[in-house]
Amino acid sequence: MTAPEALPAAEPAPPSPVGLARPLLSLLVAAVCGAAVVLMARGAVGTASGQRLDQLTLSGSRNHDGLLSRIAELAVETVSMPVIIALLALTAVVALLRRRPALLLPLASLVLGANLTTQVIKHLLVSREVLGPGIEPTTNSFPSGHSTLAATTMIALVLVAGRARPLVAPLGLLWSGAAGIGTLVTGWHRPSDVIGAIAVSAAWTFLVLGVDGLHTRRRLRHAAAHAGRGRRRRGHDLRQDVPRLPRAELACALVLGAIGAVGLVTGAAGIAGLPLPLDLADRASQLAAFRATGAVIAGATAVWVALVMVLRTPSVLRAPPAERVP
Repeated sequence: MTAPEALPAAEPAPPSPVGLARPLLSLLVAAVCGAAVVLMARGAVGTASGQRLDQLTLSGSRNHDGLLSRIAELAVETVSMPVIIALLALTAVVALLRRRPALLLPLASLVLGANLTTQVIKHLLVSREVLGPGIEPTTNSFPSGHSTLAATTMIALVLVAGRARPLVAPLGLLWSGAAGIGTLVTGWHRPSDVIGAIAVSAAWTFLVLGVDGLHTRRRLRHAAAHAGRGRRRRGHDLRQDVPRLPRAELACALVLGAIGAVGLVTGAAGIAGLPLPLDLADRASQLAAFRATGAVIAGATAVWVALVMVLRTPSVLRAPPAERVP
């Protein structure tokens, strides 16, 4: 009587082609950005000192007549529904031309979610009441709808741009940042409104990146577990299908991140160096506050775009013909 043959040992589950680091970091940054929105609402809108700093900067933006103001005013005039619709249509066309229709849902969620959140905060959650003398009364304006619309449209184009991302990202952030500053120059919004809009847009961006990254990881783990059952040959490592971050994109992200960090530090130092108590009628303080706030807006936008380029989950390449079973 022969002994029964031993059953073959089960093969260990293949490693996931996509790690957890990017999605989890994206979700963490999204939470930080959400907390920043709350802090901005409470500090800049809900306190007298925050409103005084906002008022000082707003006065400086009106009195500034340099090149920055002229460029910013031109940029904000382009934030119109025809332009935004055209840019979003271009985003959809690029996604389809690149054969990435799956990008349409997360990008639409990003744009719609951020803009709806801005409107809910502005009209239902935050009210701007005058808390001290010298503060101009304004309607509910936190966060800025114009800035949110420009920022989310810009980041959608960056995410869909593919190999053109190192070119689209700098151009997009210049337009978005200038449009945000332009809302100050035209008197439509206060500085906290613009910074709050950037934080809302960034929170939704990283939330979408995190959820999409986790979904991609789950999908590729399933594909790796069935690597030998479909059209792919057994033994093909699906991790080879995940491209590294292109060098040009990584270099662009590092440069933008460095520029953004310099802008944030310079702007924060400029704001911290304003003489106290704030003299709302002092022209020198007004212009200094405007320049410092402009640096913060530009720096925050640059850091946001740089982090998006680093934390996005790279697209999965199709297997080459030699790896497919006829």
